[in-house]
Amino acid sequence: MRLSLRTLLLTGAIGAACVLAPGVVIARQPATKTIYVTVLDNKGAPITDLGPAELEAKAGGKAMEIVRMQPGQMPFRIAVIVSDAGTGGFQQGLANFMQKLLGQAEFSLISVIGQPEVVSDYSSEGAVLKEAVRRVGPRGRARGVGAQLMEAIQEATRSVADDGRRPVILVLRAGGEAATTLEADQVRDDLRKSGAVLYVVSTVGAQRPPPSSARTGISSEQAQMQDADNANNALNIAQVLGDGSKESGGRHDQVISTTLVPALERVADELLSQYSVTCVLPAGVKANDKLSISTKRKGARIQAPARLSTR
Repeated sequence: MRLSLRTLLLTGAIGAACVLAPGVVIARQPATKTIYVTVLDNKGAPITDLGPAELEAKAGGKAMEIVRMQPGQMPFRIAVIVSDAGTGGFQQGLANFMQKLLGQAEFSLISVIGQPEVVSDYSSEGAVLKEAVRRVGPRGRARGVGAQLMEAIQEATRSVADDGRRPVILVLRAGGEAATTLEADQVRDDLRKSGAVLYVVSTVGAQRPPPSSARTGISSEQAQMQDADNANNALNIAQVLGDGSKESGGRHDQVISTTLVPALERVADELLSQYSVTCVLPAGVKANDKLSISTKRKGARIQAPARLSTR
């Protein structure tokens, strides 16, 4: 059936009126943000039956509506930094950690004895990861060489972010870090921008400052300056590993040899038990505004980012 020119013109006019009619407002969908949180009981075990009514969320001091809460489904992208002075002491714990997350994560492995060295780029293939773990076994202790751990963490923040994956940085540390020109605030800001959660597992004693170098032939003023530099360096590292991990939604654990393997398995269990919480962002809230996630459940505690990230 042929339509007359008049009919076609009228139809077009009506369509144009529907699109262009003054006063017609197309409603915008509210901006939302998905936040990954971990909920633990008073024994440190993940709580997996929490409901959205038991959570409260704020950004920039303003309450956020929780529109969806469910177990996290997005796969992980995990940068593992092994700073062990070449002892290989984290090898078995790392193998167990990867095994628990295999099939749900891709991993990169960075060895830090002196300068950071990429042992394996991001991969989810079992054979590749097995070889990478083998290569961070005993490989010769460092002598008089400090580990560039801050530089390794900063570099990991640049590679770990990837659309469609949850970014995680895991630091396995035995201490003995080198002096660095990086400031803690700079590295913490890079961490926040990446959206990565930072977990740190340090052996007991890693917090001790490295032995002072020989001071033969230097003045007392030079020795004092050296001590001040060492103290500032230790403070920078402590702020990144302690405050930085907490702000990201992770934490810093100190372990002995007998608790290392279970500590890493616990980190894997926490990641696998994360909740994906989608909230409506209040008007005027910006990236880096303070974020607060709390729960009404007695005896439960939340691990969540302290600031809104740009991702």
